[in-house]
Amino acid sequence: MERKLAAIFALDMVSFSRLMEADENGTLSRHQSHIRELLEPTITAHHGHVVKGTGDGLLVEFASAVDAVEAAAEIQRAMPEREGKIPSDRRIVYRIGINVGDIVAEDGDIYGDGVNVAARIEALAEPGTVYISESAFNQVKKKVQLGFADLGRHEVKNIEEPVRVYEVLLDPALAGTMPGRKRRRRKISKEMLAAAIVIVVLGGGFAIRDFVMRDTTRRDARATRASALEQLAETEDPRRIAVLYFEPRSPQEEVPYLAAGLTETLITELGTVPALTVTSRNGSAMFRGKVVPADSIGRALKVGTLVDGTVALSDDRIRVNVSFVNAETGESFGRTLVERPRAELFELQDDLAKEVAAFLRERLGEEVELIERSAAAAENVEAWELMQRARSLSDQADELAAAGDTDGAWERLGQADSVLALAENVSPEWVEPTIRRGWIAYWRARWKGVSQPELGEPWVKSGLELANVALRLEPENADALALKGCLEHWQWAVDLVPDPEASDALLEQAEADLRAAVAEDPSQAIAWAMLSHLMLARGKTAEGNMAAQRAFEADAYLRNVDTILWRLFTTSYDLQATRDAERWCRELGLRAPNDDRFPECRLWLMTMDGVEANVDSAWALAAEYKKLRSPETAEFDRRWSGMAVAAVLARAGLADSARHVAEASRGNPTVDPIKDLVYVEAFVRTLLGDEEEAVDLLAEYLAVAGKTPDEIDHWWFDPLKDLPRYRTLRGS
Repeated sequence: MERKLAAIFALDMVSFSRLMEADENGTLSRHQSHIRELLEPTITAHHGHVVKGTGDGLLVEFASAVDAVEAAAEIQRAMPEREGKIPSDRRIVYRIGINVGDIVAEDGDIYGDGVNVAARIEALAEPGTVYISESAFNQVKKKVQLGFADLGRHEVKNIEEPVRVYEVLLDPALAGTMPGRKRRRRKISKEMLAAAIVIVVLGGGFAIRDFVMRDTTRRDARATRASALEQLAETEDPRRIAVLYFEPRSPQEEVPYLAAGLTETLITELGTVPALTVTSRNGSAMFRGKVVPADSIGRALKVGTLVDGTVALSDDRIRVNVSFVNAETGESFGRTLVERPRAELFELQDDLAKEVAAFLRERLGEEVELIERSAAAAENVEAWELMQRARSLSDQADELAAAGDTDGAWERLGQADSVLALAENVSPEWVEPTIRRGWIAYWRARWKGVSQPELGEPWVKSGLELANVALRLEPENADALALKGCLEHWQWAVDLVPDPEASDALLEQAEADLRAAVAEDPSQAIAWAMLSHLMLARGKTAEGNMAAQRAFEADAYLRNVDTILWRLFTTSYDLQATRDAERWCRELGLRAPNDDRFPECRLWLMTMDGVEANVDSAWALAAEYKKLRSPETAEFDRRWSGMAVAAVLARAGLADSARHVAEASRGNPTVDPIKDLVYVEAFVRTLLGDEEEAVDLLAEYLAVAGKTPDEIDHWWFDPLKDLPRYRTLRGS
């Protein structure tokens, strides 16, 4: 870990979500071109270092504020010409914030207030501008050929003192000038105008109570306001809320997991309020410990309000400072403080939830009421703290696993399990530690048993024992039912029960437990996700698609949301639901733009009716797909993407080219032992009208052990349905 002074440059694309919705391919392609041809060369020429990309922006470190500001000005001056031929509603525009401050560099990333302030200033910046902090201004004001406008002091979240902000004047005619303070105009969106200022715009100056006083009845005012709110975009709707992980502000070892536990409790409590749409823990966790502008968080999570805060422990008292932030503008519009002795932790949780709800009720004009704490909740402070410590260890295991350190992740899971066992001993009537231990056993079974299922079997048995203990304590506990169903499904999936009848019974029981879990708690995202996999394994595509949709609706930020989105795409594709397939492919690109399945889904979309078969795009997507795949599967991937391109060529009417590419993409027993390439070539031949060749290929495919006639019952082969040979293969 290294602490140093640096100039931090934060860049972000304005209206990223809207641009992606309007023209996903064009936006991504042009953004990458700007990075390659303008941003990175300019940053390098000014001795900057790109720390990381944020999907729609960059975080950059400079040793010199002069270099940072000159690079920013050069970039912003060049952008209008680069985007000049693009329609105005689709142009890429960046905004940039720069600060000079103390930072911490560790493991290739940077942290600290120096980074935080740069991100906050960037969020304040108008499109196409460069805003800088006073610390940056003081270092550059007499050293660059630029002008500056004083925008005054601004309060920004998580920074105690207001920050003075300056705009860099990009017009060369204003170089060296220092105008007086420029009043920053508030932007008024079309939706706000349509609402005729009867709504509360968080961070703005309108109050619903003023309108109510002028109107005849409170009921009419509320109805008018509700109608106006419905017209707002997701990122402008103040009822859509994300509670960001509270920042620990004391040195004690336990403060980080106290902060995390309080955050998650507040997420759960607010999630019971019908008037609010609250982002899940998984969604908030995406931004834990990261410096990201408020509007970027708002776009990613589709929320209009952010709840942020800090947790401090002093003299055995817990103090929680909470701030409320307009996600669109990044402006703080309120704060509240809750404090209690540590021994009164649960009372503090209740106070915190009520304070936040009261504040939101006043600001939103909605009936924000909290549902009473579940009787199953912890009543022992020591057990609750142990639970938070265990969750912190589990989160560390996830991070280590993502970084490839499986040994370290395994060790952390063991530590988490030991801490949960202590919580069980302290509070034996509390079921949650037992369920969490069961989930740890489940993940251990999967880690150990992917290639050698027998190595994971002891963990499956351990997990089932824990699930059954939990269900004896609470027979209708949705989490315990989901755990049991997932473990049973895993047993079935990896053939840990070889007897066919017993295996079928196990799958029936898994389905029953998963359905019981979602019946008890329809927001059980993990159970819905596993149920979707189970339905697909049974050949029930429509039910699998529906269950995957319920999983996504319950928690759009599940750990494996990329897999859920791919499942939604493939099932929509199989059901010939073109618009749905396009939607899920687009969502996958937003969530996982570097996932190899994103170019793959765009490639397969071009084989569907109603989608343009663009040959140039198909070849480009095939190349992108191969680049993102593992070198170990390169030979198969080349042929697989080639077959997809052949299908696009066939749809485009280029028959000879399609046949040539398909023949060049054929496999062999080493590359394609289960004949997947043969199956896709049968589709290509069907598109080309080579029906006899298509049936020959399907017969070759079904000759592989384990294949069943149902596998060729797909819309790909509808043109063959009247052929006697195809009907024979189908068994009809």
